[in-house]
Parts: sequence; C-alpha cells; structure tokens
Amino acid sequence: MAEENKKNSMRDVYDDTVYFIDSLISSYDVFPNILGVMRQGKATIEMKKRYMLRAIDEAWVSAIEESLPALDIVIRSPSKYIEEVEEILPIERTKTVSTRSLQHLSMHTNLISKVEGDKITPSKLLNVKREETLQTYENKFINTLINRLYLFVSRRYEIAKRDGRDEKSTTMNFNQEFTHGKIRGKIHFGLEVSEDVGGGGGEEIERNYTQTTDIWRRVERLYGIVSSYAECDFVRQMGKNYVRPPIMRTNAILKNKNLHQCLELWQFIESYENAGYSLLVQETLESVDDEYLKQLYSTIALQYMIFRYNVRNDFEMENVVAEQTTDNVISPKVIDELKAITENEFSESAEPRKPEMPARNRYGTLTPLDKMYLQSLQVALDADEVLRGHKLNQKTGTAYIPEPDPAGIPSEDDYPSPENAGAEEKAETPPPSSGEKSESAGEPDSAAEEKAEDPLPSSGRENENTAEDAGAPEKSGE
Repeated sequence: MAEENKKNSMRDVYDDTVYFIDSLISSYDVFPNILGVMRQGKATIEMKKRYMLRAIDEAWVSAIEESLPALDIVIRSPSKYIEEVEEILPIERTKTVSTRSLQHLSMHTNLISKVEGDKITPSKLLNVKREETLQTYENKFINTLINRLYLFVSRRYEIAKRDGRDEKSTTMNFNQEFTHGKIRGKIHFGLEVSEDVGGGGGEEIERNYTQTTDIWRRVERLYGIVSSYAECDFVRQMGKNYVRPPIMRTNAILKNKNLHQCLELWQFIESYENAGYSLLVQETLESVDDEYLKQLYSTIALQYMIFRYNVRNDFEMENVVAEQTTDNVISPKVIDELKAITENEFSESAEPRKPEMPARNRYGTLTPLDKMYLQSLQVALDADEVLRGHKLNQKTGTAYIPEPDPAGIPSEDDYPSPENAGAEEKAETPPPSSGEKSESAGEPDSAAEEKAEDPLPSSGRENENTAEDAGAPEKSGE
C-alpha cells in the first residue's frame, strides 16, 4: 500500500509540474514567440540506451587456484640454512674457543694483552655463532610472491565488488540552433541516468548481482586465503626481505616442483593486465515520444527566457574570469555516425593517479630547509671568490665573508654564465701594487711562493727599480 501511495504521489507531482509549465507558457505571449523561433531552427535529439553485462574472468581465478597447493607447501616447510655470525668479544664473554679463533688471534696480535713464557692471555677473541635462518633467496622470492598475489587478488576483488553489477543507462542529448531576430542561438541539453539491472529495490538488486554465481564464491574464497597468507608467521619472520625482478632461476627453483609452480604463478601475475572481469555492451537508439518532445521544448523556452534576462551579449571586463584566443583556425567536422565502443572507456585504474607536480624553477620545488641550505652554499661560494681575489683584511688577516641574503634564494642573474665566468674572475683580481711588493720582501717562504704564482706586471717592476735607484731604503728581513 505504501509503495502504491508513493507511485501515486510521484504521478501527482509530475501532473502538477506539467500543468504549471503549460499554464505559464499559455499566459504570456513571449513564450509562443520563442517556441515558434525554435521550431523553425535546426534541432536534433538522441535517445540512447546502453546495457552493460559484466562477468568475472575465470582465467585468473583458475590459475591462482591451481598454484595454491604448491604455495601452501612452501610456506609450511620453508628452506633453512645455518648462518655463521662472527663477533669479537672480550675474553670474559667468550664461551668457546675454536680453530678459527686461534687463527684470527695469530693474525691480530694487537688483541694479546700479555705473554708469560708459553702462556698467552688475549684481551679479545673471535666468536663464531651458528644460527638457523630463513633468509634464503627462495624464501625471499616466496615472500615477494605473497605480497604481489595479495595486491593482485584484492584489487580485482574490490573492483568486482564495486562495479560487478549489470548496468543499464539511458542518455538523452538535445541540440538546437535558431535565429531570434538578430540573435543566433545554440542550445545543448543532455541528461544521463544509470541503474543496476533488476531495478525494484535493494534486495532484488543484490539477488541479481554477480555475487550469486559460483565464480564469485571462488573469488571470495581466494581473497580469504590470500589475506591469511599475507598475515602468516612466515611473512612476519621474513619481514620486508623481498627480491627484485627478474627472478633468478636457481637450481632449487627449477628442480623443486613446488617452487617451479610458484614461478609460473609469478609469471602469470606479471603478464595479466585485465581488470578481472569481462564486459558485454549493447547500445540502441530509440525514438522520442511527441508528448515528451513538447514538454522538452517548453522547459527549454523557460530556460532561454531566464538566460536572456540575466545575461547580455556584451563583454564586461568586471565579469571576465578567464580569457583565451585560438592560435590556429578551427575547422569543424560533421559527425554522422555513432561513436565506436572501445575497451579504454571501461578500463579500471589499479592505482591512484599521481598529482601533477607544480612548475619547477631553476632550483626545483624547494622547502624552507632547502632554501636555508642554498643560502649557506651561496655564502661559501662568495667567500671562495673573495679568497681567490685576495680581498683580505690587512689588519686581521681574515677574509671578509658577506652575510646571507635575507631576501631568499638568489636569482639567476646573480650567477655568471659559463662563457663570462673566466672573464669576470680576471676582472675581479687586481694586480698587486708596488707598495705590496715592497712590504712582502721580508715575508717567509710561503709569501715568496704566493708571489711566484702571481708575478708582477712589467710596470710594477719598472716602478720598483726606479724607487731603488732613487735611494729608497731597503727593508731588512726581520
């Protein structure tokens, strides 16, 4: 009874809406004028229905089920080996002395504390411990396989659970071109609704869902087994010890039938790229009822009147948000057939899309800590230029190092180009004067070597000889 009342109320709402629009259209002369202009124009309407029938792909389910017994045996009986761990410990903590301990002591006599006749007392000895470990290459391969298998099954399980229902959709596209006086107009109106096949309510939809099939119960069983493998003791002991592809074909992997079957499962997982279910799409075009077309025109006439009242066909700068102009001439094409249905339209994304990276400047995207490091590096480079230019403080004998630029990262103009770097270096290095030459006469050998690296120009030598001929007193070495 409640369902019938609900349908009746929806019908009442529909009737009242149609009556209100018809009354509004007939009450004003402007609407018949707009409808007449539209009917004289060019209009196209398309009503399209699409049925999408989904079915889980049995290939990947069967391949994993066939390999589960071999994988289970390997997990329950993993390979082990004895690992020797060497450690140098004080003599007080040494429990056993082996031949290797004596050989190590003979090669490292610094570990001997004292020698009394034939008695040798070491301070430390080499201890060799033997421990059983699971860290073999084959076990690391199985650990990697379990990780990949869990991701493989869980992704396809979630996709089938979310998108596994059969679905039908209805699409309506309306396009209208008309001329209203000096105004040319185009109207595009589209609407699409989708629903699960089975339609009446939640329980009915669930009964129609692919979960009712035997293949879905197999997928649920696989998901439960693989989830338990991902949390077993073997995986906890192995931790994050994985291998990188390609997998090495060791003797154990090739000759052990269980490991060899696990290798085949690995190869299947790496080569399978489908979403885990197949899809059959059926698309049909249907005619539009005249009554619905009349109601559609009335609704669009209302929208056109509201649009003309609120928006003028003028470019007002205060309302402009963005502006774009085409670089080339646009040549439109005429479309006279249905668009082909491709697999890409229904492809599933296995991983989330990576966000687009912001535009990178010369130094990339820098954090505040990176900016501080860059300023410190720039200060060090400036100090190096000062030292190479011999800009020394004569009173303290230390180089002048400028303070870091508080404005932030130096601009690109602050860095000389490679072509001008050498020229700028030479320009910043002043030639020593005659006074510097005379003051450095009594310096130690290091100063003499420095002067040998930077010889005086010819003009400096002539000035020095002239000063000596004039009777200038020479400085004696102090």
